[in-house]
Amino acid sequence: MSVSPPYRAFGASRLMLILAGYACLTLFPAHPVESWQGQAFPGNNWIDGWVRWDSMWYEAIVDSHPRFLPAYLSSANFFPFYSWLSWVVSLPLRLFLDAEHAFYIAALLVSSGAFLLGLVAVYRLATTLAGAHVAGRTMWLMALFPFSFFLTAVYADALYFCLAAWCLYFAYAKRWRLACALAACAAMTRIPGFALFPALALEYLRQNDFKPSSLRREIPSLAILAIAPIVLGTYFFMRYGDPVAFLHARQEGWKRAAGFAAFARDFDYFFAGSVFAYRNPADWLKEFEPTRTLLGYWYLLLLPLSAALTLFAARTLGVGLTAWALGSIVMSLPNGLDGVGRFTSVLFPVFIATAMVLRNRTAFVAVCAVFVPFLLLFFTQFARWRMVL
Repeated sequence: MSVSPPYRAFGASRLMLILAGYACLTLFPAHPVESWQGQAFPGNNWIDGWVRWDSMWYEAIVDSHPRFLPAYLSSANFFPFYSWLSWVVSLPLRLFLDAEHAFYIAALLVSSGAFLLGLVAVYRLATTLAGAHVAGRTMWLMALFPFSFFLTAVYADALYFCLAAWCLYFAYAKRWRLACALAACAAMTRIPGFALFPALALEYLRQNDFKPSSLRREIPSLAILAIAPIVLGTYFFMRYGDPVAFLHARQEGWKRAAGFAAFARDFDYFFAGSVFAYRNPADWLKEFEPTRTLLGYWYLLLLPLSAALTLFAARTLGVGLTAWALGSIVMSLPNGLDGVGRFTSVLFPVFIATAMVLRNRTAFVAVCAVFVPFLLLFFTQFARWRMVL
């Protein structure tokens, strides 16, 4: 029995990253850049590189005494559903591990499983919309995308991707209550999950000749969507005394700029150095400056290219996928260039559109070949605590 494309792409890409992470941390040990940063699994180079940066914040949501994080920063910047689910999965692991390490292992399982399940949903949806040929290539484009390692790390992105993919899959299959339940979970996982709400509404209206009165038939589904803001508001109020604490946690707590100021600051940061600052290949891993500049070029390219590809394929994608992708891009703009790579890694309509463009096998293989070295470089720098965020 042949292995389906989602499993092949997932297995090959994750194995490559696991081996690369182990080799990198063995040859070039982790280099934390802040005094509070530590290693969750010191001495275990197979998995330690997957627990970096935001990983500690997700653990702090379910740990009243986190080891690593500075007290002056707030975890209100992070939505809780990924942490809650990882905590539940961690409970059996506590028979063998302490609570902290059980959480990280569980979170890795949640991320990996969610990424694979999300690929399955995208494969089914892409096959229906554009054919098996495009769907198969979409799997490889997503798995080899230079920032796809975030979809295995202890980050909420994989779970969000999975929930969004199945949400839209069920919406196109007219299973609205299940789609709305998944959308509510996605909105409790990451802020962009709220972009699913108008996308679902538009897709429903399209399937009902854009008659607003048709929404009355799905009042129970709309009530399901309301679960997300109710749960989130209650959680933030009980924990931080403010039901919308996440809205100002980034700017006030983390001192992050927004809007144009964010783009200006990020541009100065990413392009302060040169890609050619070091000629020795080993120095590209030892020193972060070339990687930082390469990240800047990727970040500048990704958002406009993603929007253009989505619009190009809008007729094939349909109004639901198109609205979600474009709405997500708009929601990302106030953050500047911060996190653009991992943000776009979940926008599967963009990858379906890219696969539609790359119908020529040579062009498709060339793009994948370009992706791979960047994927390995960015992941190994992430594993070494470099600021690949």
